[in-house]
Amino acid sequence: MKVIDIFRSDLIEILKEMQVDLEPIVEINKGKENGHFSTTIALMLAKKMGKNPKDLATIIGDKLSQKDYYSSVKIAGIGFINVEVKTDLLSTIILNIMNQKDNYGQNDQKNYIINLELVSANPTGWLHLGHARNAVTGDTLKRVWEKDGFNVQTEYYTNDAGNQINVLAVTVFVYYLNMIGVKAELPSVAYKGEAYDEVATMFVAEYGDKFKDIKFTDTQILDQEAHDIFRYKSVAFFMDIIKQQLKDFDVEIEHYSSEQEMYDKHELEKTLELYKEKNATYEKDGALWLRTTDFGDDKDRVLVKSDGTFTYILPDLATHRIRIERTKADKLVNVWGGDHHGYIARMRAGLALLGARPDILDIEMCQMVRLVKDGQEFKMSKRKGTAIWMVDLIELVGKDALRYMLASKSSSSHMELDIGLIQQKTSSNPVYYAQYATARCNSILNQAKEKNIQPKFEKTTLLNHEKEIQLLITLDNFSDIVRIASKNKTPHLICEYIQLISKQFHSYYSDTKIINEEEMELTQYRLGFIQSILQVFKNTFDLIGIEVMTKM
Repeated sequence: MKVIDIFRSDLIEILKEMQVDLEPIVEINKGKENGHFSTTIALMLAKKMGKNPKDLATIIGDKLSQKDYYSSVKIAGIGFINVEVKTDLLSTIILNIMNQKDNYGQNDQKNYIINLELVSANPTGWLHLGHARNAVTGDTLKRVWEKDGFNVQTEYYTNDAGNQINVLAVTVFVYYLNMIGVKAELPSVAYKGEAYDEVATMFVAEYGDKFKDIKFTDTQILDQEAHDIFRYKSVAFFMDIIKQQLKDFDVEIEHYSSEQEMYDKHELEKTLELYKEKNATYEKDGALWLRTTDFGDDKDRVLVKSDGTFTYILPDLATHRIRIERTKADKLVNVWGGDHHGYIARMRAGLALLGARPDILDIEMCQMVRLVKDGQEFKMSKRKGTAIWMVDLIELVGKDALRYMLASKSSSSHMELDIGLIQQKTSSNPVYYAQYATARCNSILNQAKEKNIQPKFEKTTLLNHEKEIQLLITLDNFSDIVRIASKNKTPHLICEYIQLISKQFHSYYSDTKIINEEEMELTQYRLGFIQSILQVFKNTFDLIGIEVMTKM
C-alpha cells in the first residue's frame, strides 16, 4: 500500500469510529515545516456536524498519534491536520516499487472499454507536424488509460473517398505525365511536393507511357479506368507510408477502417434507413433532415441535400454507428484537429438518435503547432511542399524529443515547438534534463556493480536525508498522477511529473555522495533507492513513449 494511502486509510477508520461516512481529502505538503501530508477532514466534518473544526481536528489528531509510524501529528490554523511519517515507513516505498517493477503505478483493472480514433490523416501525402501532435496525444492517452486500468482499442479512419482523393489522383497523374515527357501543368487545387514525384515514379515503372494521351480536369482523369487506377494505387501508396511512419513513431493502430468501403457496402443508405425507422428524420425544402435538436444541437442537420447528394455528416455518423456495433465500447474518443469544435454536439445528437448514449462520444481537440527557432518561425526545406513533415522533424531532433515535447503541453492549447531548445544539451531542454537523469542513475548503478556493491531493498531508517524523503514521497504519488491524467484526459501531467522527479533527483545527486565505501550500509540502501528511481523513470517514460538512457 502507498504511504499516503496508509494515512488515508487511518482517517477512514477514524471516521467509521465516529460513525461518519465521508471520503477524506489528503494532500502532499510542499514545505517540510508542515510535515509530509495534510488533511482538511476536520473542516469538512465541522460543516457536516455543526461542530468546531479545531476541536474535531484535535480528536482526530489524538487518534492518529496512537499509530507508531507517525513521528509528528500537528493541528494548524482553524483545523488543518499535518502529519510526518517515520523514515522506516517511507523506505517501504522502495520495496513497493521494486516488488512491482514495470507494474508500479498500475491502477485497478476496470470493466470499461475505450475505443480511440487517432491521427486519421487523409492519405494524400506524408504525415506532417499536426498529425504528429494528434498521434502523440492519442497514443499517450492510450498508454495512460491502460495504466489506469482501462481496456483501450485504437483505430484509424481512412478518408479514402471524396474530392480530396480525386485531387490526389489528378496530382499524381500530372507528375506522371511530366515524367514520361508529356508537358502538363498542375491545377491550382493540386498537391505539391517531392512526395508526388515518388508515387509518380511507381506508375512510370509499372505502366510506362500507357496513359500519355489521356486528358484531365482539376478533379478528374478523363478516362474512368485510369482515374480509378491512379486513385486507388496512390491511396495505397500513401497509406503504406503512413502506417510505417506511425510504427517508426511508436504509435500502434489496431484497426484501420475505410470511408470508401462504407460507400461500397452501402452503409450510408443503411444508416439513413435506421434513422427513418426511428422517426428521426423529416423532409423540408426537398432535403432530408435529422432531428438533432432533440438531443441538444442548436439546429437540425441536413443528411441528404435537395439534389440527392449526401452531406458530410452522414459518413461520419455511419462510421461511428459501425464502430459502436463492432467494438462494443463504452466510450468512443476521437483525437481531431482544433477546427472541429462545433461538430461535437451534432455528432452526439446524431448517435443518440440511433439509440446510443448521448455522452458516448468525446472529441479531444489538438490545436496548431508552430515551429520556431531563436524566436522566429522555422522553415524546413529539405523536402519541398507546403507542410512540415514528421519524418524530417524526427531526423532533426529524434523520435524521443519530438514525442516528449508534443506530449508536454495540453493539446487544447496552441503550441510553439522550439527547435533550438530541443537541440540544446542543457537543463533548459526538458527532454535532455529527464533522460540525463536516467543516464546518471545507470552510471551510479554501473559504478556500484564494478565495485561489487549490491543494493539493499529492506526497510530502513538510514534514508533520512531531506531530499531522499522529498523524492520518496514524490515516487509514492505515481499512481495518483496516472489516475488524474487519465480522468481529466491530460497526459501532459505525466511530463510535469517527470520534470519534478528529474529536478528532485538532480538536486539530490548534487547534494549527496551516493557511493561512499566508508558508509557501506548507507551506500547499499542508497543504491536500492537509485534503482527504484530509475524504475519509476522507466514507467513514466513508457507512458510518453521515450527511452531510458544508459549513458549520454
